[in-house]
Amino acid sequence: MATLEEKIQLLEQQISDERQKLSADRMDISFGEIMNLYKQSELIIRPEYQRLFRWTNTQKTLLIESILMGIPIPPIFVAEDENGVWELVDGLQRVSTIISFFGNLKPNLVQTYEVSDVVEDLVSNSNNWELEAGDIIKDLEGFNVETLPQKYKLNIKRAVCRVEILRGESNTSLKYELFKRLNSGGTKLTPQEIRNAVYRGINPDLNELITELSQNSDFKDLTSLSETKIRELYDQELILRFVAFYQNVNNINLSTQSFLDKFMDETASTGNLDSEKYKEIFNSTIALLTEIGDNNIFRNERNLFVPAMFEGVMIGTSENLDYYVKHTDELREKIRQLQTDDEFKRLSGSASNSRSRIKKRLQRAQEIFSYGN
Repeated sequence: MATLEEKIQLLEQQISDERQKLSADRMDISFGEIMNLYKQSELIIRPEYQRLFRWTNTQKTLLIESILMGIPIPPIFVAEDENGVWELVDGLQRVSTIISFFGNLKPNLVQTYEVSDVVEDLVSNSNNWELEAGDIIKDLEGFNVETLPQKYKLNIKRAVCRVEILRGESNTSLKYELFKRLNSGGTKLTPQEIRNAVYRGINPDLNELITELSQNSDFKDLTSLSETKIRELYDQELILRFVAFYQNVNNINLSTQSFLDKFMDETASTGNLDSEKYKEIFNSTIALLTEIGDNNIFRNERNLFVPAMFEGVMIGTSENLDYYVKHTDELREKIRQLQTDDEFKRLSGSASNSRSRIKKRLQRAQEIFSYGN
């Protein structure tokens, strides 16, 4: 058994090792400088992974009021890439509030798929907004960038904000951990939003694959997720689950979220992703399940979406796709069997995302869908 002195030495070594993985810096700059960096594309805002413009006018007004009163603003965090460009990691609402008040939010923030039109509308409606009555300064109400006196606009631009910088050479897993720990605001980001934030900058292939597959109209019909779930990128997490678990069930050795984190990290770092293969198997599986004509196959008797059922049906069907394309009646029966299987239900209950339960649950689905059974 190690002595206390040996334990202290091990602790000091581990702390030293981990600190060396993090390359960080900090500086104080004005909001005016932040806006200039944004205009010159030296500060990047990626609403693909952060739910843009969540703040109400009341919340935005309170930020402006705080700045005008000289109240210190919490720091923002950025990740610096190999070209020295900053990507906003934490502080989106504060930064977008200032930029939008001065009418400078760009309409082309998102270029991919169907999201872009939504964001353009949000940008159009968010620029040049009017202040409401503040909690303390009631007479702010009705002022905007055109009517607010020049001296107060300059006060806002010259207000200083601390910027914490995570340098490009920092360890990827440490970036992910930092993002999770920073994610402590009023409306927290979901695990998938955090994954997109961290790993897109390393290799965007998996992010782009997931985003593209999430636009499959049959997938949308079969899952019928709420707008809230879609804004939180839960549809993308479901697709990541499929990609991570497909022909990989026996290698599951972590909880669901940790396994997804690891899969996305390894895929982004190695670039080892056969996007065309996953597109073909996912789209073909969804098309076959749509052909059955039952939009409730992922739902329980109370019409609630069941993630475990999605995983089980998708993995069981996709791994036997060639057979079930020719035997759709048998596929219907296998789905019904999975829905009523006591063992699968037990493994889908409490602690269903633990390492042992997710692995056993998917193995049970594989057993049921195996066409020799």
